[in-house]
Amino acid sequence: MMDLQHDLVTRTARYLGCGLSALWQTRLIQTPSAGCSSIFLKCCRTARRSAGLRLAPKARVVVLAVFGVIFFLPAQANLILTAPPRESVERGEELYGPLAHALTRMLGQTVVYEHPRDWVEYTLKMRENAYDIIFDGPQFAAWRIKHLEHVPVAKLPGDLYFLAVTRFSDKQLARANDLINTGTPVCGMPSPNLATIAVMKHFTNPILQPDIYEVSSFNDGYALLRAGKCRAVVLQAQFLRNLPAAEKAQLNVLFASERYPNQTVTASKRVTDSQRATITALLTRPGGMPETEELFKQYAKQAKRFDPANEQEYAGMESILEEMWGW
Repeated sequence: MMDLQHDLVTRTARYLGCGLSALWQTRLIQTPSAGCSSIFLKCCRTARRSAGLRLAPKARVVVLAVFGVIFFLPAQANLILTAPPRESVERGEELYGPLAHALTRMLGQTVVYEHPRDWVEYTLKMRENAYDIIFDGPQFAAWRIKHLEHVPVAKLPGDLYFLAVTRFSDKQLARANDLINTGTPVCGMPSPNLATIAVMKHFTNPILQPDIYEVSSFNDGYALLRAGKCRAVVLQAQFLRNLPAAEKAQLNVLFASERYPNQTVTASKRVTDSQRATITALLTRPGGMPETEELFKQYAKQAKRFDPANEQEYAGMESILEEMWGW
């Protein structure tokens, strides 16, 4: 009797080993379920012929049941890295594709960069918690921290603040209220861009606010100001600092916004604590990492690495978005 039981266990184990081997191969190459079943059955038939395996019907049911439970356990999903659609798809791949590859190597899980089609898709999918690792403005980071339990893992060095700028020769625009008194529109990027929102917060009465003439970038707005097609423009302070001295001398700063944390990387709850710690260690590495060189050329030319971030820095900033109609 003991010999029969031992024989049954041995044969069952061989069946399971064959099935699990097929499952492992299938998951690695992402073969559909039907393909896995075909591989599994072929493997078992081959093993049966070569080893003389014979299982009773009940034993076969047990084997297939165990195999089925293991097969339908959820596979480890990819982590999605994204950023706002400020660039073309091709430029987005240049900026964030290398980072996704580096994170894949270090996290032990595939990280895929996904470029949003437009701002509508970006904000909708973000609110639905469809993204795992996100690099964007602090107002978005603050909203995710509060509502989606994201964790800030790193931020660009320095603060973000913004300026309302006019030409020095335009004597009609010497103070902030002159924008309203003269009915002058301000060239700025559309909401929910932080620059425009931050400058508009200076005007606490929603009825008495300047109109916004939408532009696609700080460069675009500044070019229109120089061409005389905009009398006032919203610029990031860093943008103004990088201008040649001769050009800066021709400009007048009406006022500056509050200061905010710089652009931030947050991670969802699907990213484990150890993975978050790895991301922070990578991004804040003193010498930087080659996979983020293009990103720094775009957003922080003087920096080579990110700074650590903590939740307290973002407390209350979600109100910048929540006060917007429709958010």
